[in-house]
Amino acid sequence: MDHDSRQSIVLLVEGKHAKQYGSKPHIEELGAVCAATHTLTGADTLLQHFVPDVVVIDYELSDGSGIEYISKLRQNPLHRATPIILLTGDIHPSELERAVMMGIYAFIARPFRSEEFQKLVGAAISDSAERVRRRGH
Repeated sequence: MDHDSRQSIVLLVEGKHAKQYGSKPHIEELGAVCAATHTLTGADTLLQHFVPDVVVIDYELSDGSGIEYISKLRQNPLHRATPIILLTGDIHPSELERAVMMGIYAFIARPFRSEEFQKLVGAAISDSAERVRRRGH
């Protein structure tokens, strides 16, 4: 199937802030399918069913660290080049540096403006689609 003929899939792993900020509608407004969960365990379950084009993950989750999960994703060849956006609240600079070293696409600090978030996710979706097209040729 041609990548251009299907909707992009964004895995959203959003913790305790989801009710307050709720990023899922902002992703769906971009025309992407948003598979959302509040836990790393839920993310593992979702990843058994699809390979996302983009991952948006919270730094702090009820069952672990988003950064530790990014490390796990990067070890899997299916997710090695997937754009990952880290949602942060209070984060120690060394933890942020660690995430950057793991090759995150970007990070965005809460509270963020929906336009800023959508621009960032939209760019990651476009970059992912371009990477797939290049790999296909």
